[in-house]
Amino acid sequence: MLTAGLSNFDNESATNFIADIDMNGYGMIEIAITRMNDEDDRPGLAECEEALIAAELIAAANGHPAHDISEDAREWILLHLPAGSVELAEILQLVNIAADAIDTIVTDSELRDLWEGNPDFDEWFNLQVDLQKRLLGEE
Repeated sequence: MLTAGLSNFDNESATNFIADIDMNGYGMIEIAITRMNDEDDRPGLAECEEALIAAELIAAANGHPAHDISEDAREWILLHLPAGSVELAEILQLVNIAADAIDTIVTDSELRDLWEGNPDFDEWFNLQVDLQKRLLGEE
């Protein structure tokens, strides 16, 4: 049974991940994204939620935020990924990897399994497709 809302920002993993990157740095975004493409392991629930937040942060940093981006996420981006910074340039290099991570999450992951039996599955799936489009600038 899901206790989180439809939004990628509406779960405990999202809140914790944003706090973690605030403490440990933006390199955690790359870690969260790249581990989705590890062919040895099927992505777990928390890993998927973190990767989706990482993708949301990348999209927002690139000027395509979700309509419901959390205030914590918005503030973190403004403080740690300012326009023209090296950090922003490094994060934006992850766009295609993040888009691939979303493919993994929506096709074969524990998070998909949890949503699949939910009546809101199609809406959740479409939100992830929208995130992928925002990442790739195809809005």
